[in-house]
Amino acid sequence: MLVGLDVDGVVADFLRPFLRFIEKQTGCGPIDSETLTDLSFKGHPVVTDAVIEESLAALSQDLTFWHRLDPLLTPSEWESVEVLSRGRQLVFITHRHGRDGYDVRQVTSDWLKKHGISRPVVHCTQDYKSKLVESLGVDVFVDDRYENCQDVAEKTRAAVFMPHRRYNESFAHPRVKRIQNLHELMDQLK
Repeated sequence: MLVGLDVDGVVADFLRPFLRFIEKQTGCGPIDSETLTDLSFKGHPVVTDAVIEESLAALSQDLTFWHRLDPLLTPSEWESVEVLSRGRQLVFITHRHGRDGYDVRQVTSDWLKKHGISRPVVHCTQDYKSKLVESLGVDVFVDDRYENCQDVAEKTRAAVFMPHRRYNESFAHPRVKRIQNLHELMDQLK
């Protein structure tokens, strides 16, 4: 069995540091992550599509941002993920992208190693994640973004799990199972 885990929003806390980054870029006041009900920021008074695009472009120039992210997993969850990794039953699938001269795949691997994953296998894509899930033969896929969960649920045979987050709580799909943490996923895998 091969498990595919998203990185940002599943094992790494991307949202809060990204919001702080946007605050610095725009000079706006604090943006509370708990007020977000959708990661597309539709209708948000400050975080427009243009602000997101500009912030992501600026972020790709910040060589330390990805290194500084805090983990979302508990130590015992990291241990369970490492067991899968050592058994070559785990891949990380992310939409992260870097720039010329900056290998975001390597930066992601280094971050995962720092948190106890001895041999991380990281795949970065700008395409639909379903294409990568299908081509790798992923059996179980975990992502926090409902768009990715829906894509994989509708276009692959993989079982799809979505960690519960404020910004994805209104999403429901018959092939996407909600989990509160990775312990629930590990229980399902047994």
